[in-house]
Amino acid sequence: MRRISSSMAVCVMVGVAGLGFSARAHETDQYTLPLDKPFADVGDLLDASHYRIVARAVERANREIERALREPESASMRKRLATLRSQEYLVEAVYSQMNDAMSDISGVESALRGKWAKEAYPGQYTEYSTLDWIYTYSHAWLDPRRLITVWRSSTIKAYGVYFGSDKMSHFHHMGHFYYTAWRENLGKGMSESDAVANVIVRYSGGGPLGETGLLGFAATGVYSNADLCSNYMGFKFFRNITEPMVLKGEERPPMVVRTGPFWRLNVHVRPESGWFGAFVSDHWNEAMNPNLYDVTIRADVKSLIERRSESIMKFWTQRDGRPADAAYYEKLAGELSTYFGENYGHSSPDTPLMTLGNTVIPAMLARRSSGAKP
Repeated sequence: MRRISSSMAVCVMVGVAGLGFSARAHETDQYTLPLDKPFADVGDLLDASHYRIVARAVERANREIERALREPESASMRKRLATLRSQEYLVEAVYSQMNDAMSDISGVESALRGKWAKEAYPGQYTEYSTLDWIYTYSHAWLDPRRLITVWRSSTIKAYGVYFGSDKMSHFHHMGHFYYTAWRENLGKGMSESDAVANVIVRYSGGGPLGETGLLGFAATGVYSNADLCSNYMGFKFFRNITEPMVLKGEERPPMVVRTGPFWRLNVHVRPESGWFGAFVSDHWNEAMNPNLYDVTIRADVKSLIERRSESIMKFWTQRDGRPADAAYYEKLAGELSTYFGENYGHSSPDTPLMTLGNTVIPAMLARRSSGAKP
């Protein structure tokens, strides 16, 4: 079995910290979820916060456009206006409104643990995490990767989807990395399709920041397909600021459009309208879209999931209303291996993954037949 030396693990941690990628240091667990009370759906929070981010960027751009229009007509003035009316300018204006990678996660979680959340959603979980999660026991005691998996990311629910709060950091920051790399590829003369494909390969497995590198196997032993799809959706988000994008198989209009010399928010971008839900899907859920685990931790994770199989299925059938049908989860995992037919860097549908259909339900049935305690 492949082992990671202490020196390599130290290098990995230094590299991750130096790049500010707390999102990768945070793992999440959609197998260990509570049954005592329901989750609140916090989609309205994501609607409102992203509306405010985009709205502020538009206000900033329009102030600069107004200032430029007061200048005498000249080549430099026209160049300035062209910049202010470009996709690149608005993307950077939006991105500058976002927190850093660490604050993205801690900010979401602290907000959802606050007094206002308890008052807004009484008797419901606005976020959930526990020390007794699957990664508490997945790595050997002397495996230095245990130090990285100390950071837990809570599970939240938005637009009917359960996912880790780390996905928002992936969406914002890795999405911006994707966008920047895509622009660079186009600048090198690549076609649109080749530019996108190159970015996906670079950040899934073909580069040091890919899921097979510092942001996945090397750091934690986890190749997160859900992380990769949230990265990809962040990329689509930044492009969708000024251009139509296909989301969930349908073309959606841009978030921002031109009106005369100025920008304005499109009509669908409004607080509490559900508009941001177009970017969120079961692809972000690590129980429905499972991870690929390094050989050094795969057996331990499998054993832990199997021991918790009864409570896992109670949550997804009783709390989320899904069927206790192995074929359903196998089919769903296959569908989630692409984003509605688009490649986002999934470990591949041919790679053996531990799904609720092929691992959790068989373990639950075996435990019931043997009389084991849930």
